[in-house]
This record gives sequence, C-alpha cells and structure tokens, in this order.
Amino acid sequence: MRSLRDRLTRLLLAVLIPIWLVMAFTSYVSVLHEVDEIDARQLDEVAQPYLRMSVPGLQKALELAVSRDQDDDEPPLSVLRWGSQGDLLYRSPMAPALSFASRPSHDDEDEGEVDSLRPVQLQDTTWRVLWHHDHVHGEWTAVLRAMTERDELARGMALGLILPSLVTALALVLVVSWAVRRGLRPLKEVGRQVSQRQDQDLSPIETGEVPREVTPLLNEINALLARLDRALSLERQFTADASHELRTPLAAAMAQIEVAQGAVDDTQRDTALKQARAGLTRANTLTEQLLALARLDHHLDGRLDRATRAAWPGWQRELDVAELVRQEMADLALMSVKANVALSLDAPEQPCRVGAQPQWLSLAVRNVLGNALKFTPPGGQVRVTVSETANEVCVVVQDTGPGVPDEMLPQLGRRFARGDHTRSGSGLGLSIASRVAELHGGTLRFASAQGLTVTLTLPK
Repeated sequence: MRSLRDRLTRLLLAVLIPIWLVMAFTSYVSVLHEVDEIDARQLDEVAQPYLRMSVPGLQKALELAVSRDQDDDEPPLSVLRWGSQGDLLYRSPMAPALSFASRPSHDDEDEGEVDSLRPVQLQDTTWRVLWHHDHVHGEWTAVLRAMTERDELARGMALGLILPSLVTALALVLVVSWAVRRGLRPLKEVGRQVSQRQDQDLSPIETGEVPREVTPLLNEINALLARLDRALSLERQFTADASHELRTPLAAAMAQIEVAQGAVDDTQRDTALKQARAGLTRANTLTEQLLALARLDHHLDGRLDRATRAAWPGWQRELDVAELVRQEMADLALMSVKANVALSLDAPEQPCRVGAQPQWLSLAVRNVLGNALKFTPPGGQVRVTVSETANEVCVVVQDTGPGVPDEMLPQLGRRFARGDHTRSGSGLGLSIASRVAELHGGTLRFASAQGLTVTLTLPK
C-alpha cells in the first residue's frame, strides 16, 4: 500500500505543478507582448524621420545610415516607396520584395495619415512593417525591420524565465516533500511510541502534538487499548480467582477419594465418597458462578446506554419482574422445604415491567433468594416484596437469619465476600447479583436488622 507521505506529496504536486505551468506560460506571454510593444515602438521612432523625406533625401539618408552601421550583419531598416498608382519609386538595398497589394485597406485610414505596424513573412524571414500613406502626394512608404533581433531577445528572455522556473519547480518539489515529511512527523512520533512499548503496556497514546485530524483516530485507539486492558485484567483476575478458589474443594475431594480407596469398611467408604461428591459439587457450582461473573464483567466493559442494552441477546423491552420472582420462588420451593424455611411473596397483581435480560435477572434473583435460604436457620422465614414507583421497580428479600455486622455491609456484593464463614459458599452469589443490577442501570443495597435485607432496584 502506498505510504501517506507519497500520496500527499503526489497530490500536492499534482495541484501545484499545473498552477506553476500556467503562471510560467502567462509570464512568458506577458514578456513576449512587452517585447513586441518595445520593438514596434522603436521601429516607429526610428522610421518617423524617413516617412516625409523625398526619394533623393531618403536615398541619401539610408546610404549614410548603412555606412554608419556597416559593421552590422544587416542594415537597421529597409524602405520601399510607391507612387499613388503602385509604381515603385524607391527600394533600399537588401530590402525584401514587399508587394504593394499588402498595404492596409482604406478602411483602416484615418482623416490624416495611416501608420500601421504588422509582422509579415517574406523570404523565410519575419519582418515588422510600418506603412505610411501621404494623402497629399498619394505616396505609400513601407519601413521594414527584420524581427531577428526581436526573436533573439524573446528567446533570451524566455530562457531567462525557463531556467529560474525550472529551479523553482525543483525547489517546489523539495519544499513540498519536506513540508509533508514535517507535517507527518507527529504520526511518526506516535509510531515510535508504539514500537518502543513493552508487550503488556496498554497505557494511552499521548495526543499532545498530534494534529486535530488524527486525534479522533488516536482517541478510538486509546479507547480500544483501555477495553483491551480491562479485558486482560478481567482474564487475569478470573484466572487468579479460579485457581485460588477451586484449589481447596478439588484438593478436599481428592483427599476424600484417597480415603475412600483406603477405607476398611463400607461405612467409611460411603462417608468419604459423600464428602468427595460434596466437594466436587461445590467446585462445579463455583466454576459456573465464576464463568457467569466473567461474562457479566465482559458486558460491563463499555457503554451501558439504552441502545447497547437493546442489542444484548434475549433483551426484552417489557419484562414482568413480579412474574419472574414467582417463577424463581417456585423453583426454590423444594430447597426451602428441606431447609424448613418459610417463603412468602408480597407482589401487586398488575405487572411490574422493566427492560431487562431475563436470564441474567433470573440469575440475580436466584442468587439473592438462595443466599437468604442458606443463611436462614430452620424455622425461619424469607419474605419477598415486589413494589414499583413511577421510575423504578424494587425487589426486597428479607430473611430472619443472623445478619452481618454493620462494618461488613459495605463489603457485601464484592467477590468472595462472606458474612458467615461457618456456612459453605463461595461468596460470589451476591457479587453476581450486584453485577446484574449494574448492567441494568440499577443498584443492590444491603441492610442488617433482624436478619439481612437485600434490595434490588431496577429502573423502569
């Protein structure tokens, strides 16, 4: 692909060179016109004394002029005179054979005399001719001078214009090339910054000296670098979390399997296998939660406006939150029965609609309810309330469990934050619910009073 510098240089020269050619041609034509005017004016001034001389006086004056300019290659002037009937009265030496019929027409005559300067091609030589008509005697006089000197002067002046013009054109090419290189220097500096970076350096590219036209491109590149840095950070965090959290249940499961292999009776073997199965189940649940959290973190990277959310797979513009909560409570009914915990729902009859991704919102509600059932002692109660205002829909889950200390409340919703370490769990359920709320532009709040109260707020 052709470089930007070459494209700009070619484009500028393609525009400037024709302009330069037009200016050079216009200058040459103007100079040539001035030379013609000077040559014609000189011929008129030199010829005026000869126009009113008689033939003998004309002959004597020309002979004197020839003798005075005998070192020249040709006489300065040639003169021909005709009578009123076209009879040739005088022809100076070396004068060309000018026809009387080439005189100006009577339409060109004024009230007095007629002086006409015009070039004529005679004997392979161009002559400038001044015609004069004497109305008193009816005689015609033609004063001629070869345009050789004029042509030589024109060629000299043209050469004097061409050489500087060529130098100017060469300088123009060099200046344009230098200007383009200097103008693109900031881009080269940006390329140098990028080439000198380490593999893991995703810091923004400096845009201080970059032209305004390139700034939007660099801004987008910096935004891409920021997203890539966040994605790599999330990947590193996921890897660290997974390796840290999965090590314990997997190691415990492996230990129980070894115990089962070395068991001496069926009771010991069954107990070890049950514990190994529990450990593997916990590892499986933890893996699913980590993957879900990683997917949610990926969607949190970027804009979260209405258009972006509407493009998510499965997004629904009007989702009934009350109906979704009913379904999740029905799915957890068996769990509540086994835990001997009463589940109750207080929701309006009319739909409470919000824009949401149903699978993610179900995951959040399920994690909040599952967390409440897990930490509520037998005989306790979990009350769920769904309400709406003009701008939002709220889902409140309140349990009668031990709650958490006030200093622990700000940490809930973070990764691996757990209030009661005596119970099994990974500390990711509320973190996933918090991410879902953030994705939907809502919030997840916590309060501890006679148990833990979790409030999920979603904008309508």
